[in-house]
Amino acid sequence: MGTEEGAGQSSAEAGGSRKIIHIDMDAFYASVEQRDNPELRGKPVAVGGSRERGVVAAASYEARKFGVHSAMPSITAKRKCPDLIFVKPRFDAYKAISLQIREIFAGYTPIIEPLSLDEAYLDVTENIKGIPSATQIAEEIRARIRAETELTASAGVSYNKFLAKLASDHRKPDGLFVIHAQNGAGFRRSAAGQEVSRRRAGDSQEDGATRDEDRARSEGANPGLPAATVRQGGLLLLLGCARDR
Repeated sequence: MGTEEGAGQSSAEAGGSRKIIHIDMDAFYASVEQRDNPELRGKPVAVGGSRERGVVAAASYEARKFGVHSAMPSITAKRKCPDLIFVKPRFDAYKAISLQIREIFAGYTPIIEPLSLDEAYLDVTENIKGIPSATQIAEEIRARIRAETELTASAGVSYNKFLAKLASDHRKPDGLFVIHAQNGAGFRRSAAGQEVSRRRAGDSQEDGATRDEDRARSEGANPGLPAATVRQGGLLLLLGCARDR
C-alpha cells in the first residue's frame, strides 16, 4: 500500500479548484472470489468461461503476472497460465459489495459518478465532512473499504476526472497517487504515448487469439456458442456463453 504526492500544494487541494477522486477496486471480481474462497488465495484465478470459446471477464493479480487479462479468450489464457483456475461469475455478490462501497462514498459526498460496479468518480470539492484535503478523504475511503469489505482499492486525486483516473492507475494495486497541476501536462503526454503502445499490443494479442480459436476448430474442439456481450449493473463484460461454463 502506498501514497505518493509531489512537492508543494496541488490544485486538487488548493481553494477554487475541483477536487476529484477516482476509486478503482483492485481486480474486483477475482478478489471477491479469493476473499470468499480461501483455497483460491495466492493462486491465479480467472472469472469467466473456461471452455474453448470462453472469455476471461476478470483476472487476479497472480494470473496477470502470466499475461492473462480481461477480454482474453480462455484458450489463450490457459496457454499462458496452465494452472489458471476458472470461476463462474457471481454478479449478485459483486453488485451487493458494490452497493456497500457506494454507501461509504455517500458518507463523504453526494456527487458520485459510478463507471461500473468497481469504480467511480467522487467530487469532494465541497464534501459532507468538511475535510479540506481530497487526499485525506481518499485515504479514509480506502481504509474503510479495506475494513468493511476485506478488499483493496486504488485511488487517484486530481483537479479533473481524466487525471484522477490516470492517478489511480499509477500506483495499482492498493495505492494512492496525486497528480498536481504542475505535473498534469506531463501525465497527459505520457498517457497518449501509453495508449499508442497499448493499441499496438492489443492488435498483436488479437492476432494471437484468432490463431488460438482457429487451432481449436482444426483440432475438432467443440466451439460451443460464440462469446456474448453481457451487461450487468452497467458494466460491459465479455463472457463465454456455451453451456456448462
